[in-house]
Amino acid sequence: MKFDVPSAAEFHPLCIAGNSILSYWHLATGLYVAYLEPFFVQSLRRVLDQIRDEALREDAERFSRQEAEHYRRHMDFNRAVLAHGYPGLEQRLEMLKRDFARFLADETDRFRIGFIEGFESYTTQFALRVLASGLYDHRHTARQVGDLFKWHMLEEVEHRNVAFDVYEHLYGDYLYRARMCWVSQHHMFRFVADCARLMSSADVARRGERCRITMRQRVLMASGRLGMRVRTMLPGYTPHQWVVPSNVAELAAHFTQLARRVQ
Repeated sequence: MKFDVPSAAEFHPLCIAGNSILSYWHLATGLYVAYLEPFFVQSLRRVLDQIRDEALREDAERFSRQEAEHYRRHMDFNRAVLAHGYPGLEQRLEMLKRDFARFLADETDRFRIGFIEGFESYTTQFALRVLASGLYDHRHTARQVGDLFKWHMLEEVEHRNVAFDVYEHLYGDYLYRARMCWVSQHHMFRFVADCARLMSSADVARRGERCRITMRQRVLMASGRLGMRVRTMLPGYTPHQWVVPSNVAELAAHFTQLARRVQ
């Protein structure tokens, strides 16, 4: 994909519906996945030879290629964010990089695949919800940022079953999977909350009160994701249960038409 990336001068942080918490959480998520997804790719490649089902192995390879494309496109946008020189943000990114380096060096394949599955089990639900909401087409959502996340969320829906199926194929341990849902989601949300706070605090001083994340917004955000998080940890959870709306196919055709190259 090739997206129209705003320059640092063009970029405004209140880019998702003009809303402070939605904007900063999306921007922080973009920072997170730029380091998460290379970790995904490396982790999956370590276990490809252990996947005995040829169709599932092919799905895992395609999933890896999608994730590699995701982080490259987010890196393009992240340059505009980082150019604003948010105090403490680079240091928080360094901590994140060290985390993923440690996971690759010191943890087991089961931990890494469980981490991936725990993340994907949440993002599948979030993607279906946010695509249905029309948030990325909101009149106060910056088109470039809205298009990037709409494309990313579309592909989260497309590969929603892969991490779950790989984990079940290789390990199938429900209790460990539930634990890794908590571990991976907590890791993501802690990072996102830290970065959103750093960016919001700096922009309140620079741009005014519109950039402040309020306590009410934080409570609403936490309560809105609670049900999705709990659902990922239930014994009967499976991404195969989700019904994909018909407009997702239309959206996929739209982005396929825009792609520079189709794999």
